[in-house]
Amino acid sequence: MSTELLAPLDLAFWHLESDAHPMHLGALAVFAPAPGTGPGQILELLGSRAAAIPRLRMSVRDVLLPVGGKAWTVDKDFDVHRHVERVVVADADFMAGATRLAGELMERPLGRGLPPWRMYLICGADGGPFAVLVKLHHALADGMRAVAIGAGIFDEIAAVTSARTAARGRTAVPPRS
Repeated sequence: MSTELLAPLDLAFWHLESDAHPMHLGALAVFAPAPGTGPGQILELLGSRAAAIPRLRMSVRDVLLPVGGKAWTVDKDFDVHRHVERVVVADADFMAGATRLAGELMERPLGRGLPPWRMYLICGADGGPFAVLVKLHHALADGMRAVAIGAGIFDEIAAVTSARTAARGRTAVPPRS
């Protein structure tokens, strides 16, 4: 999978994007960490999981033919650390702060020239729950591709979340007051 033309719909998503009309999608997942698990460990796990997904190491480049076409190509200078970032929420209400921050992060356009995705580890100041925001360009993932990427990233996150949360098979969301 070294070079592959963008499918017609993905090419349309790529060309339709502008600062006023970003063409990315996102997912926000909230977790409760297991005792003794720190943000550094979670960030490292997210980075290693993302780097293991071949599509996330690919960027979009111009092609000679067809005119106006684009192709996926492996980014020779890929560095997962350019895509995975830790952000701290200082709000006392973690969910409100994480949701607000996720909205602000989703407003930012994805840069061209790099693989078109970003991931943010959103942590509270107190070491309580954390959230992961995954932001993907629509040309990179829609439908089943988004599900496959999400599964590839989150399949090991349960190991670093509380046993109660992992046993239920869903994220722990702190109750709102």
